[in-house]
Amino acid sequence: APFLFQVLATRPGDALLLCSAGLAEPLTEEPEFADRLAAQWSGAEPPGLVAFLAAAQLRVKGHARDRTAVAVWET
Repeated sequence: APFLFQVLATRPGDALLLCSAGLAEPLTEEPEFADRLAAQWSGAEPPGLVAFLAAAQLRVKGHARDRTAVAVWET
């Protein structure tokens, strides 16, 4: 498949999350999980590394695949 580029206009407070299916699936299938991540990652400042990794590893029943995530916050 060809490599695709996407240009995005951002504002302070926006975040871009790139993730594997191991994180994308519970985000799209489990609203409570998505709400928890949104609450933890929507503060005035981006989370520190430990907080980011801990939030990405939150357990969701039925979703045990490996997770890869990269996030960029516009500050």
